[in-house]
Amino acid sequence: MNKKIKIGIIAIVLIVLIGGSTYLLLNKKEASNVKEPDEQIRIEPTKKDENDKEETGNIDSKNRKSLVVYFSVPETDDPNKEMTTEEENSTIVVDGKVLGNTEYVAMLIGEYTDSPIYRIEPKIPYTTNHTDLVSLAKEEQNKNTRPEIRNKISNFDEFDTIYVGYPIWWSDMPQIMYTFFELYDFTGKTVIPFSTHGGSGLAGTVNTIKGKLKETTVETNAFTMSRNDMESAPKEVKSWLEDLGIIN
Repeated sequence: MNKKIKIGIIAIVLIVLIGGSTYLLLNKKEASNVKEPDEQIRIEPTKKDENDKEETGNIDSKNRKSLVVYFSVPETDDPNKEMTTEEENSTIVVDGKVLGNTEYVAMLIGEYTDSPIYRIEPKIPYTTNHTDLVSLAKEEQNKNTRPEIRNKISNFDEFDTIYVGYPIWWSDMPQIMYTFFELYDFTGKTVIPFSTHGGSGLAGTVNTIKGKLKETTVETNAFTMSRNDMESAPKEVKSWLEDLGIIN
């Protein structure tokens, strides 16, 4: 073989190898935008009574393991103080305990569906000062940041159905929810969104989730509740789950 031809072939092979390595490095860098949490936790699926003859409806819940995931930032945890308007808007007091609005809905879903509950906690806790929290939420949204999550579910693959709840901040999910959706593999799972809001409803977040989770079944009949109607949450959540065919 001509020496020039050999050199040319070697040069082409080197270009291909270098190009492939660069592609892998770039993709690795992009994937690392969401940092792996330092702490791993295991969540035990709830064992349903074998005698439970629960009928299923639109969503096949038989023999499926479900998990309730939520993010919530109640702006106070003191039930005895005189709350500001902002603190009242972000919370509800149940049996003498202050709960975040989304937290309360998550607890109800967990109770009605007999599912374990996981709270998304940021590595750096959010401020409970309303003005500062609003500003930070907007800044994170403008910068499209991915706030780090404190811990990761080590056995996430064991769950089939994931109820995912969040408040609406600036007409979108909080940015930490993007971290959550990018942290796990949702392929083949069913995601059922729920939200609480101050007037924005779901704010198009169901379509956002569908856009991110291409290989996932995302329930479009998502639940949303205004912060002004939290007292009726038990009835409304139960009715919604009945409509989905999850409970009778």
